[in-house]
Amino acid sequence: MKTYGPILGVKLGNQKVVVVSTHDLAKKVLLQDDFNGRPDGFFFRVRAFGKRKGLLFTEGPTWSQCRRFTMRHLKTFGLGQSTMEKQLTVEAENLVNYLRRASANGPVPIHTTFDIAVLNSLWCMFAGHRFDYENDKLIEILEVVHDAFRLMDTMGGIVSQMPFLRFIIPELSGYNELMRILQKLWNFLDEEISVHEKQLSGNQPQDLIDAFLLEISSINGERDRTIFDRENLLVLCLDLFLAGSKTTTDTLATTLLFLSLHSEWMKILQEELDNVVGRSRSPTLKDYSSLPMMEAFLAEVQRFLILAPLGVPHKTMKAITLNEYSIPKASDTIVLLDFHSVHNDPTHWDHPEEFRPQRFLNDNGRFCPNNASMPFGLGKRRCPGEMLARKSLFLFLAYVVHYFDVEISPEHGPPDINGYDGFTISPKPFYLKLATRSDVV
Repeated sequence: MKTYGPILGVKLGNQKVVVVSTHDLAKKVLLQDDFNGRPDGFFFRVRAFGKRKGLLFTEGPTWSQCRRFTMRHLKTFGLGQSTMEKQLTVEAENLVNYLRRASANGPVPIHTTFDIAVLNSLWCMFAGHRFDYENDKLIEILEVVHDAFRLMDTMGGIVSQMPFLRFIIPELSGYNELMRILQKLWNFLDEEISVHEKQLSGNQPQDLIDAFLLEISSINGERDRTIFDRENLLVLCLDLFLAGSKTTTDTLATTLLFLSLHSEWMKILQEELDNVVGRSRSPTLKDYSSLPMMEAFLAEVQRFLILAPLGVPHKTMKAITLNEYSIPKASDTIVLLDFHSVHNDPTHWDHPEEFRPQRFLNDNGRFCPNNASMPFGLGKRRCPGEMLARKSLFLFLAYVVHYFDVEISPEHGPPDINGYDGFTISPKPFYLKLATRSDVV
């Protein structure tokens, strides 16, 4: 950015890319509907059977209709309701029980520790049930999810820029691996939908999948003009399954990695929990507003540990001017936002290179949000699962910090702070030693 400025146009093969940096310009892009398109390349279609389906990579009426339906029914089945809070508590308790069992056998694999807890919090709303930690089939599919995020970058990898390579070097281009991953994910979700189809009765849906299936069955004609078909349901489930869980699990895992390397912050958070919650009960979501250091710590984690540095790619919906630069309406032009520059912009952050949760506290020690932070995006494309993600991050982290002391495993050594570079930056495998804290009922 220092060399070429905050708006950079590059060409990667045949792919035109515009990279937008700094907080103010990124905010301007995110709040303009004309930037709300999604790329329409090979990678973005192959995951949806060669079509434009689902929630993540669609635009216009198809996207708005799908988002409205998804948000309405997620709220019906718990999002933002007391049932969601109860479910999160159940998952937090099960997470602690799992960690107690796992830590008894030695260091715990933290990079996968939060996968099931986070997924269950969402799965109950859109599939109506939860998974056990011993479910081998789920453990296998979660490994596939991790592979998927490492395999492809924000723009879909080289096979997206040069799709013909899948015919010439299908193995080297990553195409064979991509299709192997997609096939496993499709099969897993297809089986879930099939179970719902067999059990569906009456017109009282129990979860989002049921609601979608009832919409499909109620359509008479003009099927090509609606989002309600089985393929779109499968791709919507894929979007929720991947985007709805991966970033939250990686944020939690990376936070534990960070705490293991900076034990002073572990002690600070434990002391605050002990003072507010005490040692005779578990933390609850109602405690959050009484834990300003925990709240500030999580806010700083999401500013400092940027796991999605380029976010989800955008596309212009029409020719537009941004700070005197003309950006054309072109189906093959991708707009990327540099969130690292957003969260390190010196015009909005004092000494952004420092990890300093106190920047989110006022003089009275109360939490004070900074609107320059945008870990979930802004505008109409803002993450629809933000509320669930924020509450999951707090409660799961609070439970781990409350119930366990965390140390670097002597046999594995310090974890690598540098993660795998893919669609997001995900932590490399690492193990930590967990010891149960005393005096907790």
